[in-house]
Amino acid sequence: MTSDPVATLDTATVGDDGDVRVTDVRCRARAAPAGAAEAGPLRRLVLPLRGVFSCVAGGEEMLLEPGSGIVLEPGEGYRFGHPVDGGDQCLVLAAGEAAWAELAGPSGGLPAGRRLVLAPPDLLRAVRLRTADRQAVPELAALTLGDLAARGDGHPSADLPPSRRRVADRAAEFLAVHYAEPLPRLLDAAAAAAGCSPYHLARAFRAAYGVTLHAYRERLRTAAALRALAEGADDLATLAVSLGYAHHGHFTRRLRRALGAPPSRVRDALRPPLPASPR
Repeated sequence: MTSDPVATLDTATVGDDGDVRVTDVRCRARAAPAGAAEAGPLRRLVLPLRGVFSCVAGGEEMLLEPGSGIVLEPGEGYRFGHPVDGGDQCLVLAAGEAAWAELAGPSGGLPAGRRLVLAPPDLLRAVRLRTADRQAVPELAALTLGDLAARGDGHPSADLPPSRRRVADRAAEFLAVHYAEPLPRLLDAAAAAAGCSPYHLARAFRAAYGVTLHAYRERLRTAAALRALAEGADDLATLAVSLGYAHHGHFTRRLRRALGAPPSRVRDALRPPLPASPR
């Protein structure tokens, strides 16, 4: 997502049945604060797959990274920025009022302008949307939206003092850049980047993001692993090391714990369907 005038934005429709549309949005941008407000004609669920961006909604600025999401209201202006270089990639699930109400419930199911937290299976499904048969994408998107709405709002406390929110966000920005590095003292390194003590950061980060720093890093690694597996990564040992794991076995255990399956099986599930043979 972007309001940066020097950023480049590429969009591609992944699936559209007239009621639900899924778009792959890739933004290449340098680090920049939130820019001018942007609005869209449809209510949409934004699911980051790569990178990190900020969104200002209702006067509150929040960070969105893989494993999180946000619902944007139609006609409402939102401001987007990038705390670090590199831009981002998101899947955007958009639907009209009638379709959204049917999928997410009469009340909308998910609060707009609030940071949502996805479980690993939700993230797997989001990545799978990019490789699924085009005709199946709207159905998978509808299931994703319905499941998130049924589970309710995963947003951590919004009553956090601004000073604690700032140090938590600085640590999240640090992790967005360094999540694949095997840092032996993650809490100390993140606290130095945030400008506070490790113990203050540990409390502030969990209050702001609902998870520990290590769990947050693991979610970023899982997202990166899913992207690589969806793109056909075959050398799992090399992939494990590139994500900061000590070895292939460590990577396998972590992914199995998150998704209930080893990397090879996840890769097979994410592969694009083979074209139908002519009869």
